[in-house]
Amino acid sequence: MSPEFPKTTISRRQFLTTVGASGLATCMPSIVDAARPKAEQPTLLFCCDFNWARSKEGHVRASTPADWAQVDPRKYFDWHRDFGVNVMFCQAYCSAGYALYPTKLGPVGEGNAATLFPRLYKLSRDAGMPVWSYFTVGADLFMSKKHPEWIVPGTQGSMGHGGFFGPETPRTEELCARIREFLKTYPVDWLLLDWFVYGALVPNGGDVQPVEFVKKPFERIIGRPMPATAAEITAEENLKYKRTVLAEQFRALKTAVKETSPKTKLIFNVPYWRVGEDLWQDHPMLAESDGLFAESSNEVVDWLLKVRKPNQRVMTTIIGLGHNRTDPNTWKKWHARGCDFFGYAWGTPPNFEPAPHYNKDLGIIREAFRAMSSG
Repeated sequence: MSPEFPKTTISRRQFLTTVGASGLATCMPSIVDAARPKAEQPTLLFCCDFNWARSKEGHVRASTPADWAQVDPRKYFDWHRDFGVNVMFCQAYCSAGYALYPTKLGPVGEGNAATLFPRLYKLSRDAGMPVWSYFTVGADLFMSKKHPEWIVPGTQGSMGHGGFFGPETPRTEELCARIREFLKTYPVDWLLLDWFVYGALVPNGGDVQPVEFVKKPFERIIGRPMPATAAEITAEENLKYKRTVLAEQFRALKTAVKETSPKTKLIFNVPYWRVGEDLWQDHPMLAESDGLFAESSNEVVDWLLKVRKPNQRVMTTIIGLGHNRTDPNTWKKWHARGCDFFGYAWGTPPNFEPAPHYNKDLGIIREAFRAMSSG
């Protein structure tokens, strides 16, 4: 999730700085069948986003394990249900790389944040609400500090997350292990995998860099030894290499999800910055995901509606990036086209509720959700 802000704030894309066991028995999930919205209704998803934190002065940074330590899960659940959502969303791991459930495979949030997901999962299942969750694919601040050798050269420090991992690195295997651990206990209805990128959040991704983890797959995919400099890699080779390693990463992630929780549906956010990027034309991720996700409400949604397969849902984002990319006033257009809806906003820790500057747009979305819910 990747908002742009009014001039009083900084963009998530531009942001370059970073940053117990008790009661666990009450957090275990209810064993019930996965709930679904009525078939004729769109998914109406809005979340007070735990990935990022906004200061009272309007500055934004990646959230830390301590930021959401005081969040009351019941209050969070009730706030969103009263807002009009028909599914509940909560990260498994926040984008900085700490979990909101008791994991054995990574850092965990502090205080209430250590069990936020399990408690919200139980509240949602008890209420018959579908549940969505989330991992970031391309970045993880904590893991980047532990394994800087897995980072694509030249991306260190990007977005306050320590750089972007190469899909060819053991990062993919570690992420798959986390997904399997999570889904064994919490078989959510949908899993959103964010920042599915190669090296940069730009159209068609960043350039392939000659680094040790690229050496073997480059020769296998391109058919010649990896050159000494990036300038010696042609544009055609760049594109072929990135498409292939991202396809391999997609297959590994999809296998981890479907083998562990066959009913969990999978959707990816790249995000797409323009229509028909060469990197994604006829790509397996686009063809085989259960849904297609636009972190925008612009022409990218039209494109996804054109290329989707008959069984694929298309989700548009109507708040988060600013009106140049995510406009809540477009909801009627996309509702008529059969889209699902996503949105997010940030609070100021320890308060999860959106900052006041969101109020006007939130009012539009609240009324839109009410109208779509009533048919």
